[in-house]
Amino acid sequence: MPTPPVVVEEQVVDEEQERKLTDRQERFVVAFLSCANGAEAARTAGYSQKTAREMAYENLSKPHIASAIKRKRDQIMKDEESKVDWLITHLTSEATDKKNGESTRVRALEVLGKVFGAYAPEKTIVTQFDGAFLADLDSLPTEQEENPSEISDLH
Repeated sequence: MPTPPVVVEEQVVDEEQERKLTDRQERFVVAFLSCANGAEAARTAGYSQKTAREMAYENLSKPHIASAIKRKRDQIMKDEESKVDWLITHLTSEATDKKNGESTRVRALEVLGKVFGAYAPEKTIVTQFDGAFLADLDSLPTEQEENPSEISDLH
């Protein structure tokens, strides 16, 4: 049975993804991940101020640069997840270790509760004014309209 054509397409995509980035393109990838703004990332990477927007569009359109951004983002997320896992493991051991004092264990449990969302968020009061309220201010009489004689007495 012949090999399906999908395998050939995957090989082409892999070759495209493995294409080397230039130094400036690598700086663009890192800058884009830090600011999420293509033009700003292009300027940070060393592209001209005048052509930053165009170069950002061009770079983000290239498949090998887009895949490099995705791989780098995935790597960062994986690193962050492993740090969170490490933190949770150590907090759990602090909370369950009988050698620790009561306050240490309670504090570790409190932080674990916050990590897992066990506490309700703090309530904030938001006050919104209706647009009609501001329009009513214009219809109120001013001091000059209320006491016109006081103004003429000053002259």
